[in-house]
Amino acid sequence: MSGEFRGRRAIRIILKSAAVTLLTAIAAGIVYEEVGRRQDGRRLPQIGRSIDIGGRALNIYCSGEGGPAVILDSGAGQPGYAWSHIQPGIARFTRACWYDRAGEGWSDPGPFPRTSAASAKDLHELLQRAGVPPPYILVGHSLGGLNVRVYNGLYPGEVAGMVLVDSAHEDEPKRAPKFMLGPTLPRPLWYPLHLLVRATARVGLVRLMTTSAPLPEDASQRTREQIVEALRRQPKSVATSAGDATSPESYAQARSAAGLGDRPLIVLTRGRPPSPSGDPEMDRQIAAYEQVWMHEMQPQLTRLSTRGRQVIVGNSGHGIPDEAPDAVLNAIREVVMIARAPRASSP
Repeated sequence: MSGEFRGRRAIRIILKSAAVTLLTAIAAGIVYEEVGRRQDGRRLPQIGRSIDIGGRALNIYCSGEGGPAVILDSGAGQPGYAWSHIQPGIARFTRACWYDRAGEGWSDPGPFPRTSAASAKDLHELLQRAGVPPPYILVGHSLGGLNVRVYNGLYPGEVAGMVLVDSAHEDEPKRAPKFMLGPTLPRPLWYPLHLLVRATARVGLVRLMTTSAPLPEDASQRTREQIVEALRRQPKSVATSAGDATSPESYAQARSAAGLGDRPLIVLTRGRPPSPSGDPEMDRQIAAYEQVWMHEMQPQLTRLSTRGRQVIVGNSGHGIPDEAPDAVLNAIREVVMIARAPRASSP
């Protein structure tokens, strides 16, 4: 047997061994992920109900009676359960529903792309199949603000009013300091990133690299904040956030969406700036941008309606639903009451 032949044979053996090892690792990773998902289900029992929207399910939780129903859309990476402290107050005067977007909370992941238009279409299908009839008061915090605006553009006949809670604004990419913006990938890499992250999640790598949030064993001892954080750290939620680079598309969709006409709108805006960073130049840029945000960009959103108005929430930063829930509840109540009032007929 020649040395060349022995060398080729050794290479083939090495390659076959590597392939077997890789396939074994992938199979083990898939099993590891499946076991982990089942443990997640036992550790975080579902709050809400799963509704099939066509081969995948979204989670929704509603309480209260009456209309128009209030639909709550969370900020980026936040499960719908983040609204659970505000929902009971809304349910005292109308029906209120929070839901989990695809890949978050107790909802299944969704297909690419995960833009505001995709989320709006998911929500439309969910509400129809869940038996929540329009019209709706849409409430969107941060990224959720883009989503509800796009929903209104797609289904204007279903929207009776809106509350935007320190909503994302389409001019952020060009007006915010660069260090406040996340990295933006070139469009050709969006889908490959989505596939890569989904694949790593499927074989358990995301779970392996993610630390789960601590939770008391006794469910009655768990706080809302603990449950929200545990849901945020689920591998599927981490993968959904990491694999989504479509925010430029969502900004563009919101920019082109139609306004509300004369339907009521309240824009809640943070009045408390972020904590100092310790870098004088960064702090200067942040302070300047906060003024632009408060007095230029957010007031622009009020012009989406002829009955739009801005409320600056002086005691809160960006997390208004957590830091000033009463301001959110009061704004929702006002918009609901305006929407219920009969409109004056034209002469």
